[in-house]
Amino acid sequence: MNFHVELLKSSCRKELKRQTGRSLDILEVRRHELVIGRSPTWAPCRIRYYPGVGRIYVSGPAGQHIGWADNLADAIKQLAHADTSQVLPE
Repeated sequence: MNFHVELLKSSCRKELKRQTGRSLDILEVRRHELVIGRSPTWAPCRIRYYPGVGRIYVSGPAGQHIGWADNLADAIKQLAHADTSQVLPE
C-alpha cells in the first residue's frame, strides 16, 4: 500500500475528516508510513504499513502500541479514538 496513492483517493480524505474532524492532522507522508499529529499536543503518531505482513501498525506519540488494522480507514479510526495519555504496554 502506497500512502501517497491512498491519500489521493477522495474516499480516504472524506473518511479522515468525517471520523476525526480536526483532531488529526497529517504531518508527513512517506511510502509506507504516515506521521499524524493528534490534538491538543500535536505529538507525532505513526501509521506504518508492513508489506510482508500486509497489515498496518498504529503507534502513539511515545511509541505505545495502539493496534493493527487491515486498511487505512480503520487505522485512522483507531488512532482518533485511542487513549494515549498512559504509556503502558499492552
